[in-house]
Amino acid sequence: MDSAKKISISRRSVLKAGAVATFVLATGITPTMVKADTAQDTPKNPNQIGFMYDQNKCINCKMCAMACKETNNWEEGTEWRRVIVGGKDNKYYLSYSCNHCEDPACASVCPVLAYKKRDKDGIVIHNPDVCVGCKYCMYACPYHVPDFSTATGRINKCHFCYERQDNGEKPACVSKCPTGALSFGVLSELRKAAGATAQLEGMPSPDLTKPSWVLIPKA
Repeated sequence: MDSAKKISISRRSVLKAGAVATFVLATGITPTMVKADTAQDTPKNPNQIGFMYDQNKCINCKMCAMACKETNNWEEGTEWRRVIVGGKDNKYYLSYSCNHCEDPACASVCPVLAYKKRDKDGIVIHNPDVCVGCKYCMYACPYHVPDFSTATGRINKCHFCYERQDNGEKPACVSKCPTGALSFGVLSELRKAAGATAQLEGMPSPDLTKPSWVLIPKA
């Protein structure tokens, strides 16, 4: 089998998986119970970093999203971080962005190799200058992370403020969270937190892409 055919089959498989287990944003999440706990899985990269989000501390102020937008100048039509509401009486919140997955579906399907996963920390970076706007990554990502800008004709997404981190600073979203609901660190250490999980009801199985995040469900 030639390489082009292998890539085509791989892309088709990932797109199908993403379509079947997509993140149901329209109806809102119901994060009242843990469906699966893969938080203790050991990352392939011991230096993989990730986000940790504690529902118990979130007050839905959306400062994380606003800080991200201000710092990264989102292109028209794109959102790098979102805060969604769901659960009983709409009192459960979830702040999320790119999960910088161990097995990123976006990178698997991109025909122009616009995605790169950094060896030193596992951050998944998208190069908009290479992007051709085919939207394969949008359909493949089960978390609906990559966004297409009609103004520029290309994809944009969270890059974990890697330039800030390279300069010793925190990601913008983390730095502006007033309650400490959003934090970051080495994933293997974050996963030691009490109650840590990688999936809440309404979310895709973490087995699909192995997201680099830790969630602390609301008690």
